Amino acid sequence: MQELSKKKFEEEYSLWISSAAKDIAFSLNRLKPSDLKTIIARNEQYMEKPESVFGTSGLDRVKKLIQENILFLSTDAIVFSQSIFAPFPGVFDYAVALNRRYYIEGSWYSIITLNTKYIEEASETILKYAIFHELLQKEIYEENMRNGIRKFSPEEKRKISNDTLNKAIESSGITPDEIMMEKELMLKISSNSPLIPKPFAETALFHYVVKNLEELKDFREKSSTEKEDTIGKKLNADFKEWLDFSTDTYRKFLGEVKKELNYMDYGYV
Repeated sequence: MQELSKKKFEEEYSLWISSAAKDIAFSLNRLKPSDLKTIIARNEQYMEKPESVFGTSGLDRVKKLIQENILFLSTDAIVFSQSIFAPFPGVFDYAVALNRRYYIEGSWYSIITLNTKYIEEASETILKYAIFHELLQKEIYEENMRNGIRKFSPEEKRKISNDTLNKAIESSGITPDEIMMEKELMLKISSNSPLIPKPFAETALFHYVVKNLEELKDFREKSSTEKEDTIGKKLNADFKEWLDFSTDTYRKFLGEVKKELNYMDYGYV
């Protein structure tokens, strides 16, 4: 039954990613040819070397704001996924931040990634707001993980996002005008950056950590209980089963985007 469910998900997601590629290609086609070439070249680099999606440049502003033992990474990419707020195929959620906790070789790694342009252009208050939102969500999902990993429904995910957003507004002191500025910044960055599907972003992040384990040893955390360690091992095994699928669907996505753009017009094929 589980295999059938997995197969059905893969089929449905593959269909969705093809549809998403058409919508995203339509948006990209509005860019200047030189900007489009730069974005596609970066997307191709990510395909060849997934761990290159993430790096450590431009993080000084972030590190000054947060003192927790969390691995912060930067990326030029914007992550997109099926919207949890509008259940229609052509509506996406775009994210300048991603937070994950991976269990690798007996240790946990807590990670938050942020878009490089967002770090550069956001005011200090807006940056705090974004980081606080990720930290609050991280707390809820990690607590769920420690308690045995219950799958949240779309309604619950919406509630978590909205509740933590309101708390982030309160904690950061962001004003209504600054919230509007943040939305405008998000729109600007998402229309001029390489876009990658969320599963591939998670896969690329996993590869980055695995390839840099020695450099990241200061961020290692041991499980607090035997149960948490057992959960970590299962999560690691389950996640590895999806690595090839997420990479293959990203390859499919990129191929479909280039096909829709008739990319030979831009001197690549």
